[in-house]
Amino acid sequence: MKLFADYHTHTVFSDGLGTVRENAASAAARGLSEVAITDHGPRNIVTGMKGLDKLNIMLEEVARVNRLDLGVKVLAGLEASVVSSSGELELSRRAIKQLDLLVAGLHPYFLPRQLKDLWHFVLPNHLGRVRRSSGAKLKNTNTKALTEAVRRYPVDIVSHPNFMMPVELQELAPVCAERNSSLEINTGHVYNKDMIVLAAQKAGAKLVINSDAHTPQRVGDLASGLALVERLKFPLQRVVNLRLE
Repeated sequence: MKLFADYHTHTVFSDGLGTVRENAASAAARGLSEVAITDHGPRNIVTGMKGLDKLNIMLEEVARVNRLDLGVKVLAGLEASVVSSSGELELSRRAIKQLDLLVAGLHPYFLPRQLKDLWHFVLPNHLGRVRRSSGAKLKNTNTKALTEAVRRYPVDIVSHPNFMMPVELQELAPVCAERNSSLEINTGHVYNKDMIVLAAQKAGAKLVINSDAHTPQRVGDLASGLALVERLKFPLQRVVNLRLE
């Protein structure tokens, strides 16, 4: 039994500290056969890549590193933010078609597409951290936004669900199962991941264990995620980056 891929890593193209080559070399050193470069999109405030023109440069860099044959396949992806309460992603359909992998998730700091979402989607999530009374309504808004994104786009992975922006996992997981999108067990952040595993187990959804590495040294740091799914007796054949040997 072996985790063979890390499908969520960041580089200097957004808020990571390493290059594509450094992430790939680290993945190879850990014995992985695949690694994805999934930098933040341009509407993610501070952490996002500086304009979609950077996407073409990143795609060229991924292709160049693959030609070096470092012993690991490098996939070109993006971690796209949901930028409206109706489930729009920050990427065009054309940009998505250029990717090997689409990761999508909720992030608190982003530029919304419409002003109304600033008042009904962005600010409530920031206020919700200090005002518990807004919890149920806020969770409903977030859940609708994320589930609609999964329905509308070819999302391969939902990144760190229920981290920073709360969602109803019992509603999200069946949609992921229906659309063949994997819920992520993110080893890079500390939060309650048991609920993700249990919701996926009940809904028949898939899981993927990723590092969300922002430095090359953390690429492939996945052991805690594997320990979690084993502890909760999740069907291991539904962990997409786990090879059963």
